[in-house]
Amino acid sequence: MNEELDTIGFLIVQTVTANGALPVENAIVNIYEYGKEADTNAIYSLRTDASGKTDKIALDALSSSLSLTPEDKKPYTTYTLTVHKDGYYESEKVNIPIFQGITSLQTVNLIPLSEFSNPYSATPDFLGRYTRVPDSTL
Repeated sequence: MNEELDTIGFLIVQTVTANGALPVENAIVNIYEYGKEADTNAIYSLRTDASGKTDKIALDALSSSLSLTPEDKKPYTTYTLTVHKDGYYESEKVNIPIFQGITSLQTVNLIPLSEFSNPYSATPDFLGRYTRVPDSTL
């Protein structure tokens, strides 16, 4: 087994609206390996609870020992997530870093649809539905 990939990190996704003022319950959160198309099978599919959070999930992560030597390899693994909830624009975040032994909290701000909106007519960057998480500065 590859020693670099034999570690685990954790992720909790929190869905909110009104710029974090209100939690969004019962949103569907799908987690994908980074670089996989969203139409492939998700490695996790979860629903948020009354506080807008998913359960803590374990994800494969690269060994933190990679950060001890100056190499081109990043000492974390990245994932993509999508969030769906009726009445809101779909949201996608890519390049979410997961570090060995660390629980990461990823907050997703959902934008409500107006009464006459079509959630599929928006461009990928409309209202921040699509977000690329910046690379870690480690």
